[in-house]
Amino acid sequence: MAEKGAPWGRYEDLRPEGLADIVAATPVAFWPLGLLEHHGWHLPIGFDGLKADRICCRVAEKTGGVVLPIMWWGSGGGHGAFPWSLYQPPDAAAAIVRTTLGKLACFGFRVIVLLAGHYPWKGILDEVVPPFEAEHPDVLVLRGNETDIAAPKVKLAGDHAALEETSMGLALMPELVDMAALRPGRSREAGWRRGSIAAALMDAEKVCLDPADPCFAQLGEDARKASTERGQEGIGMLADALAERIVARLKGA
Repeated sequence: MAEKGAPWGRYEDLRPEGLADIVAATPVAFWPLGLLEHHGWHLPIGFDGLKADRICCRVAEKTGGVVLPIMWWGSGGGHGAFPWSLYQPPDAAAAIVRTTLGKLACFGFRVIVLLAGHYPWKGILDEVVPPFEAEHPDVLVLRGNETDIAAPKVKLAGDHAALEETSMGLALMPELVDMAALRPGRSREAGWRRGSIAAALMDAEKVCLDPADPCFAQLGEDARKASTERGQEGIGMLADALAERIVARLKGA
């Protein structure tokens, strides 16, 4: 891992000289890619971005580097018809990623970690990253979500607001998770009609569409089975694997 005391910080919190010092010591940029999207009754709307951000911070603590502000304005996915979800046009999100990658390379970052908390970022990253890598062969880009960014060494299971993500939430942001909210009996209307959601949902047959059900909006195994221990185990393995890859690159391996 990085040497004890390797500097790291949040991009937006740092003054110019402090940012330059960190880049000179450990030129690693972590960029959490998220979305604002309904994540069941028990998780925050910004769960995808918060998940990616907190994992990035855990890795940065091991390696040093800079964590950029969460990129909230993503696109794609099957929950756009759910309340409070804010999807953006794919070309708009791609343009922001493309521009930012170019700037990070110019600023001297030599490892860039694009950790997507929202799985459909894959399409945009697959479009934008290869041309960037061809233009900047000296920059290592690690991209993907928790299920594949450290594969094949670590490959975590994924879902939407169900067992896996809820376990990660309990491990990463317990103060924002309310397991007691997973209760039955809410109004079946609750401001949203099943038909309008189902019509726009790609995985309607797999996602719970009844607001009165505790598992509303979940895709995967029941979130009520989640545990902090399950989340900590997976996140620990992922953070270690990413840190190992980053440190090896910085040492020239």
